[in-house]
Amino acid sequence: MEKTVINGKELSKITLGTVQLGMNYGIANLDGQPSSEKSFGMLRCALDNGITSLDTARTYGNSEDVIGEFFRSERIENMPFITSKLKVNLPQDATEKEVEAAMYNSVETSLSKLGIERLDCLMLHSASDMTAYGEIVPKTLEAMVKKGYTSMAGVSVYQPEELDTMLKNDIYEATQVPMSVFDQKLIHKGYIKRLKERNIAVFVRSVFLQGVFFLEPEKITDPLLIEYAKPYIEILRDYCKTENMSIAEFAISYIRDTEGVTSLVLGADTKEQVMENIKYINAPAISEKTRAELSEKFKEVNIAKIMQVLSRPKK
Repeated sequence: MEKTVINGKELSKITLGTVQLGMNYGIANLDGQPSSEKSFGMLRCALDNGITSLDTARTYGNSEDVIGEFFRSERIENMPFITSKLKVNLPQDATEKEVEAAMYNSVETSLSKLGIERLDCLMLHSASDMTAYGEIVPKTLEAMVKKGYTSMAGVSVYQPEELDTMLKNDIYEATQVPMSVFDQKLIHKGYIKRLKERNIAVFVRSVFLQGVFFLEPEKITDPLLIEYAKPYIEILRDYCKTENMSIAEFAISYIRDTEGVTSLVLGADTKEQVMENIKYINAPAISEKTRAELSEKFKEVNIAKIMQVLSRPKK
């Protein structure tokens, strides 16, 4: 598996997303949060088969606790590249001392739960935190890097315009962005190119659009998904047949081969899915003809409407 060296550590083309380890997540996940035994099995499987990067966050339920328990119970020769995220979560009129204290409390809690001394990457979970409290947030991140709490700082973004703010401050050396065959706005608006030019590590999440790609068109009943997702799922399936690839292979290959992408954040519900993702990351490249056609056909997918469905609480 292709790897990138960042701050002396190898970062694999797959980053194992661990939100599933801490909470019930994903529209196609029918089994709920896995047990500790299954979670440990997934983590062990990932590390034994070339995945050297894990992604978690303070808000991912007990994900950090599960990972920390795994580290304490297993013998790990080479610790993976670990990214976690924090939210300031204070009123906008909070004082600088309150903001600073909240940030240190969050990262210290993460380190304690994970059982490590330093994060490889600490990201702001809410891009709005970059500016909501004045300059104290980037200043505190800079201090955390200098003090050894983390090797680098970054921002998890949802909208392209949030990257404009991020790119104004050199403290941010990494970002996590949503991108998929359906969601190509970062490519079309030139952001991925700009990030590459700045040598910023780009972690891509939602490669499968939280499982929407795997829904069977004829079984979709939600009105929003029928209108805004079903037609594109049908087009995607046709192109998969043309390329003789599975949906997962196609979705991963499309983003994997996008210039400027460092690592794909892929979650899993079982260790079998971990192994499948590893297989998919080595799938053949999609033909340039198909890439060009999809770039145009999926240019106007209404991701916001699809996300309305995905953001609903699971019953």
